[in-house]
Amino acid sequence: MGSFKFAFVIVLLIFILAVVISVTVQIVEAKRMLQEEKSMPSLDLQVSKLVNPQMFGSCEEPCKLICIRSCHCICQPPNL
Repeated sequence: MGSFKFAFVIVLLIFILAVVISVTVQIVEAKRMLQEEKSMPSLDLQVSKLVNPQMFGSCEEPCKLICIRSCHCICQPPNL
């Protein structure tokens, strides 16, 4: 009976260790992704200028109105 308790404790410790490692890896990955997201705010601004939600109207040239569930005015980025 004592060996079953010992085996159960070992299996439980291995399970707990696996959970701790998994959570740690997820936290590290989330922090890395957050750092990447914080380092590119200018890209978000550029994209937000190119895609504008439209309620009823039309787009001004050279933009085009694209409607899939909702309508958005899509503008081509300037050539660099």
